[in-house]
Amino acid sequence: MHEVLDSIATLEQSAALATIIRVEGHAYRKEGAAMLLRLDGTRTGSISPGCLEADLQERVSRVCSAEAFEIIIYNMQPEEDIMWGDTIGCGGIIHVLLEPVTMVLREQLLTAKNRLRAGATIFLNRSWSSVGDSICYKLEPAAVVSLSRNRWKAGADEHGEAGTFSVKLEPRSRAIVFGAGPDAEALCTVLPGCGFDVVVADWHTHISSENQVNSCGSVVRVTGKPDELASKLQFNRTDYFVVCSHQLHYDHQLIQLALAAQSSYIGVMGSRKRIKQLFGEGKLSENVYAPIGLSIDAEGPYEIALSIASELVQVRAAQRAKDKEATGDAGVRHLLGGGPQQQDEAAEAAASFIAGSYAWQSGASCSIK
Repeated sequence: MHEVLDSIATLEQSAALATIIRVEGHAYRKEGAAMLLRLDGTRTGSISPGCLEADLQERVSRVCSAEAFEIIIYNMQPEEDIMWGDTIGCGGIIHVLLEPVTMVLREQLLTAKNRLRAGATIFLNRSWSSVGDSICYKLEPAAVVSLSRNRWKAGADEHGEAGTFSVKLEPRSRAIVFGAGPDAEALCTVLPGCGFDVVVADWHTHISSENQVNSCGSVVRVTGKPDELASKLQFNRTDYFVVCSHQLHYDHQLIQLALAAQSSYIGVMGSRKRIKQLFGEGKLSENVYAPIGLSIDAEGPYEIALSIASELVQVRAAQRAKDKEATGDAGVRHLLGGGPQQQDEAAEAAASFIAGSYAWQSGASCSIK
């Protein structure tokens, strides 16, 4: 979603936003995944491996000119998929909300972008009514919302009744790479695409000061000794540390500061002998991963970067699952009529699909303060 928000800020033409609001069975992306489709055919983001984009693009002109949203249901189950001619066989049923990027929606997304940049976690709530046939938007701090992830609720999505969808937007995770060597440069290539903003930190003053910002994330370079870096960067619980300076004294100092900040992840590069020199013989803290990275027999900076990035993604996913459990969310993301999903629900949706498009002609979008 971050790349979509970045694109909204520079959008200069009509466009529609496609968001997965419900998944039954298996899908390439889950609820909340979004993609921006511009009138000229260019796109940002993804909601499938390429099987839905062409059909959605065909709808953009109509959605934008009518300022009307559509909910499209794609049945990708193998027995129905042959109708598409691609025989994709993803095995799931995907509900996609396609809405024009009106001024109201644009303002909400830009506000969301600014709040995320300030470190806030928020929910973007959408609601629509069978009476007004318009989407209303509301941004809420995560602290006042009892949900852990995304939620969909509808009276009957196929029949135009009232519905809501809430998507959780979280700041990008920050990975602080201590040590500006070849390993750091490889990580700067891999980590932004995995949803991390990267800070390359080193006590040497001759490291490159060139900062990079693209649709995947940012890479910032700072200099300073560990205590100076802690002050500059304000280490916190959500940070992910990669310690690879290969300077024992400074590595030890940085590790102690990261431990004091109770950071989410502290990965340390080096042999087991070096790890003992840094930590002693005692048991490592549960947020320490040493030696760093998943065991894939990696060789060279880029294979090592892949190993490290994979471990960071794994740890982040586990933390999100833990947060979800702590909030009492059993993982049910969509509610129909307030009750549990029925066993024959997928069959009903499959039977109702074929045409695949259910659209409401909306009036003006509204923003709820």
